Amino acid sequence: MTNKTVKTGAAYIRVSTDRQEELSPDAQKRLILEYAEKNHILIPPENIYFEKGISGRSVSKRPAFQTMIARAKSKDHPFDVILVWKFSRFARNQEESIVYKSMLQKDHVEVVSISEPVIEGPFGSLIERIIEWMDEYYSIRLSGEVLRGMSEKALRGGYQSVPPYGYTFTGSFPPEINPAQAAVVQCIYRDYLSGKTCTDIARKCNALGLCTAKGNPFQPRTIKYILENPFYCGKIRWNYTKHGGERKNPQEWIISEGRHKPLISESDWAKAQSLLQKKNIPGGPRDITSCRHWLSGILKCSSCGASLGYNSKGGYFQCWKYGKAMCSISHSVSVNIIESNVIAGLKASVFSPDLKYKIDTKTRLDFQQDDLLLLRQQYQKLSTKEQRIQKAYEKGIDTLDEYAEKKARIAEEKQALEKNIRTLTFCQNPCDYQLEKIYNLHSAAELLSRPDIDYEKKGSVLRSVVKKIVYDKKREHLDFFFFLD
Repeated sequence: MTNKTVKTGAAYIRVSTDRQEELSPDAQKRLILEYAEKNHILIPPENIYFEKGISGRSVSKRPAFQTMIARAKSKDHPFDVILVWKFSRFARNQEESIVYKSMLQKDHVEVVSISEPVIEGPFGSLIERIIEWMDEYYSIRLSGEVLRGMSEKALRGGYQSVPPYGYTFTGSFPPEINPAQAAVVQCIYRDYLSGKTCTDIARKCNALGLCTAKGNPFQPRTIKYILENPFYCGKIRWNYTKHGGERKNPQEWIISEGRHKPLISESDWAKAQSLLQKKNIPGGPRDITSCRHWLSGILKCSSCGASLGYNSKGGYFQCWKYGKAMCSISHSVSVNIIESNVIAGLKASVFSPDLKYKIDTKTRLDFQQDDLLLLRQQYQKLSTKEQRIQKAYEKGIDTLDEYAEKKARIAEEKQALEKNIRTLTFCQNPCDYQLEKIYNLHSAAELLSRPDIDYEKKGSVLRSVVKKIVYDKKREHLDFFFFLD
């Protein structure tokens, strides 16, 4: 009886989503283990690597593959052979396949396809390369076919992805309008067309207790995506981005007429696009999250109008154009001096007889009505949710503790909404609005004086009342430009 040397092996099992005839992971595992047993190869459980729903075009996106290669090349040399159902499971990119197989050969680890036996020698290597060429060709061809099919569907107005915020997929196309979310989308467009920034709108949505379709807080980029999406004016956009989110060339986009009901008119959507393009050009103060000091982007040079940049190491502000020889007058000022002068200026402005107001009462009241509508819709949703959790408790789905916890959380949310509703209802009077603005200036000055408040909070508060502050070094003078001029 001949004693055969038992090898230690590894099994690599991968199932992608592009071939319906592929064996399941369990079937691949069973066949690999049967082959291993017949060929005196021992495969311990820790040497079995699974990859499900991942393409073989690039190994960089296959964590299990990378772990297996790293172990194969380690000093302890845990296995001598890697078994796969087909060579295409190892890689569908011949260049990467050759690189990794060569790498493994240096450590005396071979890759064996249990369903594609290859003879040893140069001819066997040639057959293996031909198989790899065929697999790569199939992958490229299939990718092209899928892309063409999806492009045709998009050109016909077909839906190929989850509908955006404001719509609901009910199991059949076209998507249906989600009334509560649709009201938010329409309010976002109204606010933006009235002059508010994406940051302002995101902050407002979060203050109202609203959240995205995934339950996350609104961010400026969320608002921008909603404003840029033609789905809201009845269109379908496809082939818009690459893998990873990078935008493609607009000439590659496919935009066609959809069958869903629009939330926004085409004219309003076009106006929003025009504003977005204009606001891409630097102009107003930057969002505080992109600044290094709460005065960054607000302080302006009286000579050239450029922003004063903050030097954190030196602790001073200076006109950025002066540093590049584009402005002839230095506006260098200590951060401590400018901070104290700005706070003193705000406090003085509160009681200044020269402070004038220009209030668009009609516009303000219109926006307050929109905000009240959103708040009341959110309140109604919480009341409905409260009824559902009560039924869940009565049917024995939730325990008493679970019911009490959920009810307390809803009560807390409702209390916050009630407070906001009372505030907006109270501020319907223009006189109250003037008092509110005076109070905001005073509150801003007091908050900026506090050392325990972080710079982002200070920056946000300052930007809510001040457009810009022009610093004249020669006269040691500050000119404040408020949003209520």
